[in-house]
Amino acid sequence: MQCALCRIKECTSGKNCSVIKSGLEYIGDDLKSIQISAWLESDHVKRTKLEEIAIYAKRLGYKKIGIAFCIEYEREARLVYDILSRYFEMFSVCCKVCSFEKASLGIKKSEGLEFEAICNPIGQALLLNDDLTDLNIMLGLKTGYDILFVKHSDAPSITLPIEELPQLVDPEIDIIE
Repeated sequence: MQCALCRIKECTSGKNCSVIKSGLEYIGDDLKSIQISAWLESDHVKRTKLEEIAIYAKRLGYKKIGIAFCIEYEREARLVYDILSRYFEMFSVCCKVCSFEKASLGIKKSEGLEFEAICNPIGQALLLNDDLTDLNIMLGLKTGYDILFVKHSDAPSITLPIEELPQLVDPEIDIIE
């Protein structure tokens, strides 16, 4: 497929340009997920990504949410945790969990440091797997770390853009109607 190069986009008016439509079914949890997503897309209310995530998770019946965050965004992770903990059982794990030394993985550490921990996205995923989270939110994970996290996470995972968080200054806001 080369949809990025298509200028006509007849798919928006009913033409099927692919070979997968036959046999493709949305059933069970996938059907419920796409129905909620379509409702969020078409609803006239302007929501933040965090609000969308919370509504989506609540409507799917999720109970446990994990936050895998970069240690640089500890304050933002705490804010998200505080807001969502009013609706869900929350779990969180920072990127430096397990304190793996860069040198032990054959990675040069920064000059002048006796010990330098490397980010541990697989460890983050495994710990949230142990918590049996229904959904994981990635907050500030760098490229590559996010890929490894998603690869090893049992729960579906979504990135919450850091740029959105400054507008979330009040953890008492009600984000689920």
